Amino acid sequence: MVRALVTGSGDRVAEVADRLSAEGLEVLTAADAAQLDDLDLDGPIDHYVQLPVTVRPIGDTLVGRVRSFLSDGLLGRFALVERVLPALADGASVVLVSGNVPAGAALPDDQHSRLALLHVLAHATRAELAARGVRVTVASGSRTDLELVRFALRGGEDPAARLVAEPSEQISAKQYEDWRTEVMGLVQAHG
Repeated sequence: MVRALVTGSGDRVAEVADRLSAEGLEVLTAADAAQLDDLDLDGPIDHYVQLPVTVRPIGDTLVGRVRSFLSDGLLGRFALVERVLPALADGASVVLVSGNVPAGAALPDDQHSRLALLHVLAHATRAELAARGVRVTVASGSRTDLELVRFALRGGEDPAARLVAEPSEQISAKQYEDWRTEVMGLVQAHG
């Protein structure tokens, strides 16, 4: 059976999971990394949809609150993908859905920068899994649940999540493998 994993916070996880189930997939859900421990990730995951997580920034200063927002939210998404990597099937799809700062949060919002970091996660994921043919899409959080499921099942690019300065040409699997080798070499040499 084709399996999907949906992670993130709130009701949207259940809604996207229901749409994937309606397509005949076995769907697993988790709100965070701790809940992944309770799931059977031994079998291959064919489709992974990562929705944003709700973050309650903490800190006594604005700088501390922004740091908390980034480390617990956006950078925490890197940890989730890293945990899911071994379970992804060859040819799997990954959909990384952008989020927004919650209404009423007293934080400056730089949506372009947050989207850029999500693209960094997408590129790193592609590089890590280049030899396995995994497709990665960054999708706008404004997309409907049905549109997100279509990205998961059919792939594609979301023009609403595209960065203006992003290169338009496709990067080959070989180029991603070379980039991964270079980055891992730098980490080991300086780590």
